[in-house]
Amino acid sequence: MKALEHEDLLQLKEEPAQELPESVRMRLDETYFMLEDMPMAEPEKRKKRSWVRRSILIVSGAAAAFMLLIGSGFVSPVMAQALKQIPFLESVFKLAGDRGLQKASDEGMTVKTDQSVTHNGVTVTLSELIYDGSRLNLVLTRDKLPEENSSGEASEWIKRSTLGLNNIDFYVNGSWVNTGMSVRPGGSSAPHSIIVTALDSPGLHIPDEFELKLLVKLEDQPKPFEFKLPVKKAENSTVITPDEFRVLDHIQMGIIKLEITPVTTQLEVEIKGDQGQSLSEIEKLVPEQYKVGGFMNFDFDIADDKGNLQNTVGGNGSGETDRFRYVYSYEPFEEIPEFVMIKPYVLTPKTGEKKYIHELEFKIQVK
Repeated sequence: MKALEHEDLLQLKEEPAQELPESVRMRLDETYFMLEDMPMAEPEKRKKRSWVRRSILIVSGAAAAFMLLIGSGFVSPVMAQALKQIPFLESVFKLAGDRGLQKASDEGMTVKTDQSVTHNGVTVTLSELIYDGSRLNLVLTRDKLPEENSSGEASEWIKRSTLGLNNIDFYVNGSWVNTGMSVRPGGSSAPHSIIVTALDSPGLHIPDEFELKLLVKLEDQPKPFEFKLPVKKAENSTVITPDEFRVLDHIQMGIIKLEITPVTTQLEVEIKGDQGQSLSEIEKLVPEQYKVGGFMNFDFDIADDKGNLQNTVGGNGSGETDRFRYVYSYEPFEEIPEFVMIKPYVLTPKTGEKKYIHELEFKIQVK
């Protein structure tokens, strides 16, 4: 996969997009196209990847004073509300997360972990976590940010805003998991913390309860920071597996799974060709109107039974011998709908206009 350009990464300073940026979608598609000729990589042999992240505000002298107040047992209702506004005492999920993570924090679905590991005077803390069956989200905090370079280059901003994170290896019950990963910086609300999302790739089979091991690798530290803890699925989910396909212009598109939890709505989509066709052959047969730069460029909106569109919070994908698989995560529904509409579309490169493909729409009955 090509490295992200500076202009792509600078977009991370802004609020999360409501849909996956076109440049990201194109890079995903290019990667899937090449996967059929690539051997599976073990974690030790993979190339180093830079990931973006967020941070927690560390409160010094003032925090100590507040801790004395808390310890004394005298905290008025007004003071208690004021204390909740201090980032150090507030959930990073609530400060910098999407609506699903904020809801999980408000309703007590997250787990406080507070594990810390120190190497060479640098401490990394895993402070909170939630796994809802669709995605794993966790908060990492670094006490000392990477040293700042006075060059002012975008790469320096990226390095500091991502805590100097290079990669994370994920292990479930002792086995390495080939999962994608995305990172959300904490920004001004939590400048020493990041929210990491993983275990949301296509084709993963993660149990409801498992032991999670993380090897957190920082660019400026030779030794990984290792965390190990038990994880339990936070809530029961509604899972629909329609296994229903639509066919249009050599595109065989199917909905493999729709999973609805209090934190996430997750959609898994498959695009395949005729039996025996390779990924490259499937790609060639798809008309140019569904491509950008020669590669398929499908995205998906989902709407509830009242027509309300849900905001995208992530996307992932893979190529599997003779089919493409995409997983999209969205903010949760306000309430479980009677049905969900799946609305495929392609983006016009210059204008960003959505062109919906009505012939490939799906109506998924939920209740």
